[in-house]
Amino acid sequence: MLKGADDSVMEQEDSASQHGEMTSWDINDIKLPQHVSQTDWFQEWPDSYVKHIYSSEDKNAQRHHSSWAMRNTNNHNSRILKKSCLGVVVCGNDCSTLDGRKIYLRPAICDKARQKQQRKCCPNCNGPLRLLSCRGHGGYPVTNFWRHEGQFIFFQSKGAHDHPRPETKLEAEARRSIQKAKTAFSPSSLRLKRVQEIESLTGAMPTQEPSPLLLPNPDVHMPPANFGGDLSKS
Repeated sequence: MLKGADDSVMEQEDSASQHGEMTSWDINDIKLPQHVSQTDWFQEWPDSYVKHIYSSEDKNAQRHHSSWAMRNTNNHNSRILKKSCLGVVVCGNDCSTLDGRKIYLRPAICDKARQKQQRKCCPNCNGPLRLLSCRGHGGYPVTNFWRHEGQFIFFQSKGAHDHPRPETKLEAEARRSIQKAKTAFSPSSLRLKRVQEIESLTGAMPTQEPSPLLLPNPDVHMPPANFGGDLSKS
């Protein structure tokens, strides 16, 4: 009976020791844990100061996927991938859709594209758009770190997001597809398409400049207007 109790205590100590090893590591450590009995389920919205160990066969982990708008950041360690949060693009009028949802657009990754994005209008109310930058890591953007070691992919997040969640990539693609469809079937676009179809059938070319009037060559001798009358009289 005592032996069984001792075994149970030892198992708990081993489990606690292993758990401590799994959580005490830092992404910058020279050596990371390799005796991992169970990997974590992939987290689409990692937040706060968290660590995860994923299987190297996890497709999302291989792609360093995150539903937060993250972009690659320069890092001195080539073995560690560093990503920083871009925040979220919101409506300056703080409008809501018919079903009560707020406008939380996904920021563009490229700096120029993101600046151009903020000059556009809100897709819901045509108001101005503005960027809410992430400042959840001591005034700086939340940072995610990825590192591939052996059979595992180590993930560490530093900072807590201080802004709403943006739309996911799939939601952003669906929204853009709907906007393109609306533009394609608007009255003005349909009218233009109809005009183009008529022009293609009739061969009309309205964009072509009108041809200049053909004037007679002054060097060619032309009889006077009453030339026939003079002959009849003579």
